[in-house]
Amino acid sequence: MSRPTNKLEAIINKYCGIQHNDDNYSIGGGLDGEKFASRRHEDAKDDHGKLTLGEATQLFKKATGLDIDAVREVLEYAVPNMEWHHAGKLPKAYGGGMKKTYFLNAKEICDCATNWEVYTQKLALSKVAAREAADLKKSFENRKLEFLKANSELIFRVEAADRPTFFYETDKEMNGKYGWFSSYGKSYKMTEYFTGYEFKTEELRVQFLSIK
Repeated sequence: MSRPTNKLEAIINKYCGIQHNDDNYSIGGGLDGEKFASRRHEDAKDDHGKLTLGEATQLFKKATGLDIDAVREVLEYAVPNMEWHHAGKLPKAYGGGMKKTYFLNAKEICDCATNWEVYTQKLALSKVAAREAADLKKSFENRKLEFLKANSELIFRVEAADRPTFFYETDKEMNGKYGWFSSYGKSYKMTEYFTGYEFKTEELRVQFLSIK
C-alpha cells in the first residue's frame, strides 16, 4: 500500500486525535428551538469531531483532486452507515417532510484518509463485480425469454380455475376500486387473476425451470 499524500496526511494528523460525541441520543429528540432542525442535528453540527457529508466531501476533494461525485462515492462506500439527523424542509416536489443531513465523525474521517487508496480500489472492484453480476443476470434472463418465445404461449389474467396444466406464473393480481394491483401477500376476498406462460408439456416446463 502506498503512503498517503501530504494533504491526506494533514487530515490524518488533524482528525485522528480529535474526540467526538459517540452517542447524542441521550439529549433527546424534537426540534431545536425555532430552528427547523432536530436537537441531535444541532448537537452533531456543533461537534468539532464531526463534519457533514458535504463538508467531508469538500475536504477530501481538496486533498485528492478528485471531483465531488467521485469523492462522495468513496466516502459513502467507506462509511455505509453514516450518522444522520433531520434538518430543513424537502420541497413538495420531492415529497415534502424534513431533509436528512449525514455526518462523518473524526474516527471515520481518520480511517478514510488513512485508507483512501484501499477504499478507492475496493470500490472499483465492487463496480466491476456489480457489472459482471448484471451481465450474468441479463444473459440468464435473455436465455429464459428466448426459451419462452420458442416453447410457450403467454396467458394473461385468467382466473385460478382457468390456468393451464403446464403453467409458469409470472404475476398474480386483483382488480380493485382504483385498478389492478399485485395480490401477492394480500388476503382480500376478491377474485385473483393469473398471468404467465403455458407450456405444451411438463417436460418443457421443467426444462425452462432448469435454465441457469
